[in-house]
Amino acid sequence: MKAFKIGALVGLILTAIGPVLVFTGTLDVEKNKTIMLIGMLLWFLGATPWLGSNKLQPADKEVEI
Repeated sequence: MKAFKIGALVGLILTAIGPVLVFTGTLDVEKNKTIMLIGMLLWFLGATPWLGSNKLQPADKEVEI
């Protein structure tokens, strides 16, 4: 589970750092698109199992009002 968290956080950092580097002029737009695509894939592949690991308990069907 820890590998999923690390992968998701790396993906989130890649997604956030690309536009900052374009703004400062150290990265061109085409490379930014590639970095953001890789970051997005890492985020979704890492965060989906990590965030879905805590299964919700079903609600009690017999509720008194």
